[in-house]
Amino acid sequence: MDIVMILELLIVLGALYVGSRYGSLALGAISGIGLALLVLCFGLKPGNPPTDVIYIIIAAVTCAGMMQASGGMDWLIQLAEKLLRKHPNHITFFAPLCTFFLTVLVGTGHVVYTLMPIICDIALKKGIRPERPCGVASIASQVGITCSPIAAAVASFVVISNANGFDVNNLQVIGVTIPACVCGLMAAAALSYKRGLDLDKDPKFQERLKDPKTKEYMYGDSATLLDKKISKEAKRAVYIFVGALALIVMY
Repeated sequence: MDIVMILELLIVLGALYVGSRYGSLALGAISGIGLALLVLCFGLKPGNPPTDVIYIIIAAVTCAGMMQASGGMDWLIQLAEKLLRKHPNHITFFAPLCTFFLTVLVGTGHVVYTLMPIICDIALKKGIRPERPCGVASIASQVGITCSPIAAAVASFVVISNANGFDVNNLQVIGVTIPACVCGLMAAAALSYKRGLDLDKDPKFQERLKDPKTKEYMYGDSATLLDKKISKEAKRAVYIFVGALALIVMY
């Protein structure tokens, strides 16, 4: 690796670092600046747009959006909430599994935003530090992207691998990533199981509970979707989505 390659690598890493600090649209804009530097200053030739990957992303996002609009996503969240409320003592292990498999099913980690307040509510009502399940569950929702056959990460990896002479498909990739990620998440959950003091032994938390408004905010209402009525059409939308997903993956 010569000095030019080192400089190019530093530009890429620098653009990613600065973009991630600002987030949102800044990540794309600053990445574009980094690309311009590589092309104009170092003479690198831009690659072709990854159209195959873009088409897969468009199809997956459109299907997930239609399922959300039909109410199917609420039903999936309800199923996850029923599991968590049935086993509240083990929420540190079940919460990341729920967020992980939701992401695997839909292909994006954004679907778990509705579930996170529910996880926090269950943990609080059971006297468990919410950071224990929420921390691992948040990571699991993003790790699941590498295990979803319709996620951009998996699609990109397969397309790029095939273009470079490696004959792999989506099923082979997730056959490796799913077991590896589940094992890693369970190890993380085990480490987080006793993270921090229990709420009844935490002096800072107990001090905050002395404020009636704070106590009412924490324990007054419950974050839940169990009281929401799910229509037959919403459930049918989930079945159609899962069937279409299976068909696409096998094809």
